[in-house]
Amino acid sequence: MTRAPLRILIVEDSTAMRQLLALAVKKHGAEVAEAPDGLAALKVLSQQTFDLMFVDLNMPILDGMKLIQKVRGDANMKDTRICVVTTESAQATEEHARALGADFFLRKPVARRDVERVLLEAFPARQG
Repeated sequence: MTRAPLRILIVEDSTAMRQLLALAVKKHGAEVAEAPDGLAALKVLSQQTFDLMFVDLNMPILDGMKLIQKVRGDANMKDTRICVVTTESAQATEEHARALGADFFLRKPVARRDVERVLLEAFPARQG
């Protein structure tokens, strides 16, 4: 019996960063949706569910911290894993994101191996 592919939402205002993340997760057979900001992400999330979200913190319209709060406040998305991807380097920023419900935290620049490590930690049963 084959498993359904992982469904991943990439929320990032940089087109180049969205493409880099999408390429990295597609190598693992994931289905990918993209949103350029938090408001667009909420629209996508109202129509489908995801196993994992990569969320930039600094975005226009609705930033990553507010998006994490909204996702964690919705019982339908309680099982969605969240990985923050940001240029922010302050430890307090990571602590705040984790307190809001982020599961993983990656600092830019992000390498493919960083994305693969998140996938391995988030979904260990899918490896091998």
